[in-house]
Amino acid sequence: MTEPRVPARVRHVASEGQARDLATELQRQGRPWPVVVISTPAGHDAPFVDPQRVLDDVAGLAEVVVIPTGDVSWEFSSGMPPDTQVYGGASRVYGTDLEWVHQPRRSPLHFAYSSDEDARVRDRLVSDVMRFAVRAGIVGAARTAPGATPVEGTVLGVLGTRALVSTDDGGQATVAEELVLADVPLARVLAPGMRVTGALDPARRLLDVRGMLPDVAALRRAVHAAYRVGQVVLGRVESVEDEAVRIALAPGVHVRVRRAEITGNDLDLLGDLFTKGEVIAARRVPAPLDGLALRLDDVDESQDEPLPAIALLDGGPPWLQPPEPEPEPGPELPRIAGPVVLGSIGPAGRPTPADLFGLRPAPAVPAPANGQPGGPRKPTPGDVAAFHAGAQDALPSPTTSEPEPAGKAARDLSLSLDAARSRVASLEKDLLDDKVRRHQVELEVDRLLGRVGELTERLERSERRAEQQATALRKARQEAARLRHRLGDAGVEVPEERYFTDDEEQLRFEVLTEWARAIPAAEKAGRPLAGYTLGPRFLASLTDVEGISRDRVVWTLVMVLTGLAQDMNGLQVHRLRTGAGGDDPVRHRDDGAVCWRVSLQVNTPSARRLHYWKLPGGTYELSRVVLHDDVEP
Repeated sequence: MTEPRVPARVRHVASEGQARDLATELQRQGRPWPVVVISTPAGHDAPFVDPQRVLDDVAGLAEVVVIPTGDVSWEFSSGMPPDTQVYGGASRVYGTDLEWVHQPRRSPLHFAYSSDEDARVRDRLVSDVMRFAVRAGIVGAARTAPGATPVEGTVLGVLGTRALVSTDDGGQATVAEELVLADVPLARVLAPGMRVTGALDPARRLLDVRGMLPDVAALRRAVHAAYRVGQVVLGRVESVEDEAVRIALAPGVHVRVRRAEITGNDLDLLGDLFTKGEVIAARRVPAPLDGLALRLDDVDESQDEPLPAIALLDGGPPWLQPPEPEPEPGPELPRIAGPVVLGSIGPAGRPTPADLFGLRPAPAVPAPANGQPGGPRKPTPGDVAAFHAGAQDALPSPTTSEPEPAGKAARDLSLSLDAARSRVASLEKDLLDDKVRRHQVELEVDRLLGRVGELTERLERSERRAEQQATALRKARQEAARLRHRLGDAGVEVPEERYFTDDEEQLRFEVLTEWARAIPAAEKAGRPLAGYTLGPRFLASLTDVEGISRDRVVWTLVMVLTGLAQDMNGLQVHRLRTGAGGDDPVRHRDDGAVCWRVSLQVNTPSARRLHYWKLPGGTYELSRVVLHDDVEP
């Protein structure tokens, strides 16, 4: 049995019956290909989107249908599920899986307000077609498609959602974004000069390179190899929950970051700080069982430059780019939605029949040439012809005084003719009024469609502003924390809330609180605070050594006491030696304790260090906070 072929011509729906058939066809289970429906704007014979160019772009993948706005589109709408109709110049693609029946947003509506927007809407329709065609298996199964052959080639360039490839056999092929990764721009996967391998669909010259893409396990290994503990990396926000944010370090490689690693303010709503799809910087921290863990609250975007994101393919570009500063939004200009009706539109803003149909009143009837006073007269055949030609006032009143005909039969015939003409005129007038009212409704529908499009654009702009404000709010919170730290580093007294009058009790409270905040609940059992004591000079050094914030010292203590510091390159943990040489013996005490040194600051003049003793049995004694050149325990 021969499979049906996708129609190669644009179909025009011309009647209400064809519109009903189209609505039924679109909702039929098992429909073999997507359908693009493009409607004409009210008052126009052709759509603003060129249907033939759409068909050229999706040939063999989808059918293209044009439907006029008016009775035909109303009949089509009455047969479609709510919020899935098309009329008034809008367009949409209907997929074969029928998800759009219950979820209309799966089949987005695209508006064109003029022919200038042809290219923009056409690109969106083609992208939707490709997405639905991949889902339907029409394209994207090239490896099993008849005539598909494996080929190699070189990427010549990437333009939007398409990449041009020069194949080794001297031909050319196209890579479609929808055939690679739907949620990653093609320019973040392929780059000019890259070598690619895939299965070529010879009929459409589409190259399916998905066989080159690494799976999630391979991407996870690549992330582990590229990002070390303590480094700042780029990630993409995948979802935002009340108590956590899920961040992707690669497609499919997600890390759930809890509120405690994001903000210490319980009043913060994570939904106000993050937006799905946003690229952010985070620091990789140790995780149990060789997993992946991130924290965001200690990232200083002004100083911590993130590593480049990994490439998804050899020779490809980083799959994420650092976010660029958004320009300040300019003043919003009003937009005229829908088609513009030229000319006068009558009193109170309502179009008159003359405005809508080009009708104009007939000129006044001059007085008869014989000098008799003018007045109502019997309509002539010329008057009726003038009426049908557009002069709605050309017919005189049927109550015309006529001379008595010679015979009664002639008089009765004349009266009957007058009555028939009057009835015809009345019916013509009623028909004209109906047409005017219907056209007014069509114009109002078109205006409302334009208003919907305008509101949709405003909503998109508001969502973009909300995203910018969420990012700005998060950065402001981080900057406030950094400023507080800098004040402490500069020796400025920063008021701190105390809960104990005793300094040691206060410090132990701060360490315990930081441990509770920094260590996820599921990991607390495996990362307890080790036992520790304070050396005789520790509290005094914590106060005397300026230029380092107390919060940083407390956080570092938690990393040391939980054993995490050893795996964090930024802390530079090493044993303290008796001299500067690498062969000098390490400092130890008679009780078997060994002195260790950890960095509180890096790349800073007189960078601060923390000295502590690690005692046999796994407990600690905190010795001193010192300057870089102080190598005494």
